[in-house]
Amino acid sequence: MNNSRIKISALLMLLATGVLSSHAWSQSTAELTLERAIARAILDDDWLVANEQTQRSLTEESVSAGKLPDPRMTVAMANMPLDTFRFNQEPMTQFSVGINQSFPRGDSIALQQQQLIQLSEVNPFLRDERRARVALDVADRWFDSYLAEQSIALINSDRSLFEQLLELVSVRYTTTAGLARQQDLIRAELELSRLDDRLAMLRQQQVISKQALAQWLPYDMVSSPLSSQMPIMKGPTETLSSLVQATDFFANHPRVRAHDKQIEVARTQVELAQQSLKPAYAIGASYGYRDNAAMGVSRADFFSLDLSFDLPFFSEKRQKPQIRASRYRAEARQTERMLIFRELFANYQQSIARLTVLEQRQALFNDV
Repeated sequence: MNNSRIKISALLMLLATGVLSSHAWSQSTAELTLERAIARAILDDDWLVANEQTQRSLTEESVSAGKLPDPRMTVAMANMPLDTFRFNQEPMTQFSVGINQSFPRGDSIALQQQQLIQLSEVNPFLRDERRARVALDVADRWFDSYLAEQSIALINSDRSLFEQLLELVSVRYTTTAGLARQQDLIRAELELSRLDDRLAMLRQQQVISKQALAQWLPYDMVSSPLSSQMPIMKGPTETLSSLVQATDFFANHPRVRAHDKQIEVARTQVELAQQSLKPAYAIGASYGYRDNAAMGVSRADFFSLDLSFDLPFFSEKRQKPQIRASRYRAEARQTERMLIFRELFANYQQSIARLTVLEQRQALFNDV
């Protein structure tokens, strides 16, 4: 009973803070403590490594996204006569070299870079939430195994009493005095059989619970005996009675913080879509070389500048629907934020209800 109460308190603490403080390596390495199990599971979690790599990739992409497109170089032989292929035959024949630089619409470059940076900033909060979820899962399986182990030890300590009772009933039944009936003997044997069956079920539960830890821990740790010392964990110190209180209480929860960053990404996407109403343009310059005429007459070379841009004439059917779509996505993200608070608050209420019932049951057993 005490184990169940502590387990619920631990789950509530992890739910509220998103972090489990631990001093993993201060305990003896011969026993698998809850703190060691959680710390090792988080240390070996490949998901956290992959998430860090994803964040680095987004950071590198943001550096690239903040730069202008590469300039384009053109080399051309223009107006070459097909009858003789002589470079100096016609006055318009020339060899030209040009360079062209394009500029994206409005502030598209800066906004794209900002969006990638915001996406990378989501990942630290995702890692915090992952650590909390791993801690919850490991704690749940550790406590299941601990409960089975302690129950087995308790039953084994009392089993001798049942054996003595069976022996006493058997002796009384076999004596001529007839101090025990056959029904008493059968009942004593049945109780001992039930006890053995309960032990078998608990051993099975213990094995399953410990093997479930193998998802997070190496085999040598899973095979280690559990610490007999119950972890000391405090329950929640604040009572939440409304969704408004839960909104303030869970504002710094990693899941909420990650979603807030995703809302920023969606808002940046709206600004990026609005840039489609602005024209993109390109600037170019070229130099054209002409050979002297056949009679030795010098011909002037050419230098050209050009500016090209597009005109968003069809914005009602092309750009504006995209802008509206990005706004709807941003509004959907904002609505999903409240759903997260509702889910966290519901989980909190369920855990509080379970903890209250367990405390009542514990008080009842203590009074017996």
